[in-house]
Amino acid sequence: MRQSLVGRGVGYVDLARQARKMRSKDETVRANAQKHLSMRLGKLRGLPQKIGQILSMSRDEDLAEATQNLTDGAEPLPFREVEPILRETWELPVEDVVASIDPHGLAASLGQVHRAELPDGREVAVKVQYPGIRKAVKADLRMLGWLSSPVGDLRRGFDMNAYRSEILRDLEEELDYRVEAKHQQRFQQILAGLPEWIVPQVIDEFCGEKVLVTSWVEGEQIEDATRWPANDRFELATTLLRGFLHMLFREGLIHGDPHPGNYRFRRAAEGPQVILYDYGSVTSLSPDHRLALLKLIEITMRRKGDPFKPLAALGFDERLLLPIRDKLAAVCSVLFDPFGAPGQYDLSQWKRAERMEDILGADRWNFRMSAPAHLIFIMRAFAGLCYYLDKLGANVAWSIALQPHLDEARHLLDDFDVSAPPTQAGTFDSIARHLKICVTEKGQQKVALTFPCAAIDDIANLMGDELCARVQAQGQEIDAIVRRVRAQAYVPQDLFEFQETDSSNGVRVWLE
Repeated sequence: MRQSLVGRGVGYVDLARQARKMRSKDETVRANAQKHLSMRLGKLRGLPQKIGQILSMSRDEDLAEATQNLTDGAEPLPFREVEPILRETWELPVEDVVASIDPHGLAASLGQVHRAELPDGREVAVKVQYPGIRKAVKADLRMLGWLSSPVGDLRRGFDMNAYRSEILRDLEEELDYRVEAKHQQRFQQILAGLPEWIVPQVIDEFCGEKVLVTSWVEGEQIEDATRWPANDRFELATTLLRGFLHMLFREGLIHGDPHPGNYRFRRAAEGPQVILYDYGSVTSLSPDHRLALLKLIEITMRRKGDPFKPLAALGFDERLLLPIRDKLAAVCSVLFDPFGAPGQYDLSQWKRAERMEDILGADRWNFRMSAPAHLIFIMRAFAGLCYYLDKLGANVAWSIALQPHLDEARHLLDDFDVSAPPTQAGTFDSIARHLKICVTEKGQQKVALTFPCAAIDDIANLMGDELCARVQAQGQEIDAIVRRVRAQAYVPQDLFEFQETDSSNGVRVWLE
C-alpha cells in the first residue's frame, strides 16, 4: 500500500468530517456523506475498511447500502503491485506456478483475492496481502482514538488495554496467512460432520505469510438467498443457527468476521449450504466460559436463578455489575429473548436496542464496560448470525436448536450454582412471569387472558386501537407505561384499569 502515514492521517480527518455530516437533518447531505464515507473507508483499506464492512450489516438501511460495496466491490490494487509478493513467496515467476490468473482481484480489507488455475486444472483462490498493510494497520490503531479513550473519563475502571490487546491479537493473526491456513484446516475438520457447511480446501504448498491459496468455491450472496423459496430460506436459517451453536458450544471456536463478503450460499440436492471464507479472524471460548454462557441462557429460558453468578464466571466485572444487579435478570431476558420462545422466533419483534435502553438508561455504560474483552468477537459473530437470519426473514426455533447442547452439558449445568441471594432483587424470581388482562361485564368476569411477561412489549397490538384510546383518554400513554415497566425491570405491578361510566363493565391489566 503506497500511502504515507500522513496521507492516512488526512484520510482520518476526512472520515471524521463525513461522520459529522451523517448526523445532518438534510437528507441530501446525509446521503452524500454516507457515499463519501464508504469511498474513503475503501481507499484507506486496513482497519477502516473492516469498520466499513461491519457497517454494511447495520440495521440502518441507508448506511448498510452505502457501505455494501466494501464487502465485495471495493477497488483492488493493480496486479503489478501485488505480483512481487507472489514471486517472493513462491520463489518462482507467477507463470511457473499457475497456468493462468485473473489480474483483476477482489478487494478485502487486508488483501485481495485472484482467481487462478493450477497446471493440473484445479481452480483456486489466491489471496495476497497488500504491500505495507502491516504498517498501515499499526497506524490505524494509533489514530483511532476510541481505542485509548472510549468516552471521556469513562476509561476510569475500564480495562481498555484488554480490548486493545484482543484487537491487536486478532489483527496479528489476520496478517499472517499461515495462521489463517491452520484456522481454515481446523474448521474443515470440525465441520466435516456438518455437510451443509462448506470450507474451501487449503493448498498448503503454495501458502506463506502473505499468500494463501485455497480451492475456488462459488456461491450466491445473501441478497440472492433472500429471494429463494420460503422453505429453502427456512432450511438455510436453521443451518446457520445450528452451525453457530455447534461451533460455539461444542467446539469453542467462532469465525469472528461475519460480514457478507465472507459468506456465500448455494442450493444442493441435499439442501441449502453455507460456504464460509476468510479465517483470519477466529476466536475461541474456554470450556469454563462456554459452560457459564450456556448456564446463563438456560436460567434465562427457565426464568429461575441468579444471573449475576454466570455473568461473573463469564468474565464480567463484578464491581460494575453490582450497582445494576437489580436489572440483570431483565437485561438477560432481552439479550436471550430468542432462546426463550417455545417455538419459532420472529427477530423483527425483538426490539433489542429499544428495550435495553429503557431498562438500563444511563446505567448502560456500567453493563457495557463490565463485559470482558474476550467476548468482543463472540458478540460480533452473534450479531452477524442475527443479521443473516433477519435478512432471510425465516423464523427459526432457537430453543430447539440449543437443546442438544443443554442435554450434552446437563451434568455440568446441574452442578453450576445459581441459587438466589437472600434478596430476590436482580434474579429471575423478581421478574413478573405473566401479563394478565381481565374484562368484566356487569360485574362478572367475561374474558381472562394470560400472556408471557414479554408480551408487554407488544401490548398496544394486543389491546387494539379502541382500548388504547380509552387508556389515552385517562391521561396515560401506552408507550410510557411500557417504558416504565422496562425501567423497573419488569417487576409485578398494576398497569392500568378503567370502568365504563355508570356501568360495572371494565378492563384491568397487570403483571404478576
